[in-house]
Amino acid sequence: MSETQFDIALIDQRPFFESALRHGVQKAIISSTKIAAIEAEAPKGMVQIAEAFGSKYLRPEIESARKRIVNLVSLYLQQTSGGDLDIAAKLIRDNTFLSLSRGGSGLLKALFAMPEYALFGREAKGKTEDFLEAWSLKSDLNDYIQALEHRRSNALEIEAGFWFGEQMGLSSSYLQEEDAEAVSVIRTALLLELFGDDAAGLQNQVEFATLLAAIRKLSSARLTKCLASLDLSDVPEAYLEIVERIKEEITLQDLPRVKDKSIALDKLVFELKDRYYLRDHEIEDTSEYDALVSKEWSRLTKGKTDIDSLITLFICIAGGVAPKTSMTERAAKSLIKQFRQDGFAHEKATTWIQQSAPHEKQEGLLEDWTNFIEESQHYLMDDWDTTYSGAMRFLTANCHIQKTVKK
Repeated sequence: MSETQFDIALIDQRPFFESALRHGVQKAIISSTKIAAIEAEAPKGMVQIAEAFGSKYLRPEIESARKRIVNLVSLYLQQTSGGDLDIAAKLIRDNTFLSLSRGGSGLLKALFAMPEYALFGREAKGKTEDFLEAWSLKSDLNDYIQALEHRRSNALEIEAGFWFGEQMGLSSSYLQEEDAEAVSVIRTALLLELFGDDAAGLQNQVEFATLLAAIRKLSSARLTKCLASLDLSDVPEAYLEIVERIKEEITLQDLPRVKDKSIALDKLVFELKDRYYLRDHEIEDTSEYDALVSKEWSRLTKGKTDIDSLITLFICIAGGVAPKTSMTERAAKSLIKQFRQDGFAHEKATTWIQQSAPHEKQEGLLEDWTNFIEESQHYLMDDWDTTYSGAMRFLTANCHIQKTVKK
């Protein structure tokens, strides 16, 4: 086909089937007998489509079916011929109209079967019929081409994710049960290849934080050397473009954040952890992780994570006394007296949480502390409670108060 013919086909606003049909008649590729056969077949196909997506008895459904069948035929002809009108006309000549329609439907079913997202696990798809109903009304081939390229890219990325998962000891059957992005596995494998010494993968946030802390200590020269040392000789050629793209993302997006020491380690982990694949990443409510990312938090909490201990600590900070996760009844009464005289400076504890608590815990801790503050006003600041009995019952219910043992 000449360039001139192809240009005309591109700017032609008519359905591609109509353009190919006209071209075939003009070039004597399609005979009048073939046109008569199409005229006889088309109504049957329209009724079948109308019945599949609505009702064959309603005129609007029949009109919609006419658009659908022309779009399906156009899709098959244009995709199969590559936009060449000569080839498309010969396809019309050599095939029945209904088979061309089924060809377009087959292309859409194949598109539907491809992954919409580059995720492991079983993708939650709708019904094929719903997909066909929506896509058979699309007349722009570019919509199909863009979706096809996108889904092919997803399929290749998932395939690459399985391959890199195998390198980290993660079987395909294991990853198929995971709700994770394929790119996160690839990115993790590359990070470990560049900077890690354990090919078994990152088991949890503790190991991830440890690796990031180690990268932070590398000199610029050492960092550059590590990046240049990446050996891709064993990587299948089909995955190399994906690998290069992800390596560039690590280099340009992640490493500058890692090397920026003004960003607290816990905040860095919080920002980056979803970009990488961490196994058992819900187990980090531990003193080990807290000690790694926030020394101040670990020093004062001493590994305590229960809310009663933490509220006790926050009250001590608000009162400006030695921060502890438990207090005596005498110390508690002293704080109540102080709050009633000088005010409850709860914002001091709020500030400390924002500055010292592990980043991913802050939202929950601040919510718990705010709820405590609101409720405490009815008890801690109640001047009518001259014996502090109500206030002490409130603190005993929400904090760790060591009861005085009478001898």
